[in-house]
Amino acid sequence: MTFRRFAVALASCALFACSNDDAIVALNVTAGADVPVVDRLHVTITQGSSKFVHDFKPPTEKGMADAGPSIQDSFFERIAVPESFTGENALVRVEALQAGGTPFDPPLTNETTVRIEEDGVVAAYVTLAFPSEPPPPPDAGGEGGAGGEGGAASEAGTTGEGGAAAEGGAGPGAESAGAGG
Repeated sequence: MTFRRFAVALASCALFACSNDDAIVALNVTAGADVPVVDRLHVTITQGSSKFVHDFKPPTEKGMADAGPSIQDSFFERIAVPESFTGENALVRVEALQAGGTPFDPPLTNETTVRIEEDGVVAAYVTLAFPSEPPPPPDAGGEGGAGGEGGAASEAGTTGEGGAAAEGGAGPGAESAGAGG
């Protein structure tokens, strides 16, 4: 277990102890190294047709050397949800937004499903990272398929002993259609 995960787990345990009879989602966020400063995180918790929205400013940290500041690589946010959000699974969706509420391009989003319990705390884990470089598109022409296999050769039978040429005969003694013998 890395120190960062240990610290997040310890912080989550502290949340459990300080719960005040609300249903709590302890949102644990891990950010990729390439994620810049994020103005705010837009969290939408959906359960059935009900939605609960929570926005917050994530912590930042100084960049190393020439690098500018960035979002802290691991942190959590305690989110109290309405009483109506208990006893069932809920989808927790997180979207990182730039200043002015503009989404990143490509979007920095992630989601997870958790079961929210009355008067309980549940940990929801998401990772925010830009998608990896997509694979190059295939050539427009593509490769040709494999050739088909030829059929078995057949022998023409002699008159009165087989079938018509290229159809194969039924065997010795069989009469062929339209041939006398």
